[in-house]
Amino acid sequence: MSTGSNSVETTGTTVDDAVEKALEDLEEARENVEVEVLDETPQEARVRVTVRETYAVRARQVVAELLYKMGISAQVFIRQAEDPVMIDVAGDNLGLLIGWRGETLRAFQTVVNLILNEGRADRRRLVVDVEHYRNRREETVKEMALRLAERVRRTGERVMMDPMQSYERRIVHITLEKEPGIRTESQGEEPNRRVAIMPDGVTAVRRPAERPTPAPSPPLSRPGTGYGDRPHYGDRPRFGDRPRFGERRPGEGGKDA
Repeated sequence: MSTGSNSVETTGTTVDDAVEKALEDLEEARENVEVEVLDETPQEARVRVTVRETYAVRARQVVAELLYKMGISAQVFIRQAEDPVMIDVAGDNLGLLIGWRGETLRAFQTVVNLILNEGRADRRRLVVDVEHYRNRREETVKEMALRLAERVRRTGERVMMDPMQSYERRIVHITLEKEPGIRTESQGEEPNRRVAIMPDGVTAVRRPAERPTPAPSPPLSRPGTGYGDRPHYGDRPRFGDRPRFGERRPGEGGKDA
């Protein structure tokens, strides 16, 4: 086998067998290469496989080169060659490349786009994904949007989401556009632009929460009595004509009776 930067020569029992070996060496899909048959006999075939210099292939090369210079060991694949071109990065311990809520990945993607579109009149969009992080993040954003929409319906109050990237805000708008009684709008300036979720037909001003009217307090005295009717401290209660201690009860005789 001989190889160049974008070209590989391989042999196999058939042309297809030789091409498969070349694709494995180049880590490319069949639609991204050109095949030239150099020699073919009943026993062996020799081919030269060259990678087409397409935008997707160039994007994969740029991503792989940047990762190598960053000291990150990973495999880079083309998931989608049409616009937008999507590049997948796979490997171990790639959390550092993703960063908090994908901030590092977004910056990395911006750098790759700047490199690829430098001097181009037909600027194209490239999306870089790491271990399908974007799919997982999309599901998280959808679940969060639906949960907050339910809170808005229950309380009638506006809810402001955390600042998000533009593609995440778009996910929120699409997810809630058909939810009954809910409307959304983006507010603020980048990088703090966020989505407001609010009741349909209600302005974005936050409504104060309605508090229940407190129940009236019970009266301090019994009905029909006033403050002056209460006994004063030290007063003895009155129990009628009750004999004092040592006095005879009415009807009782003395010891001689």
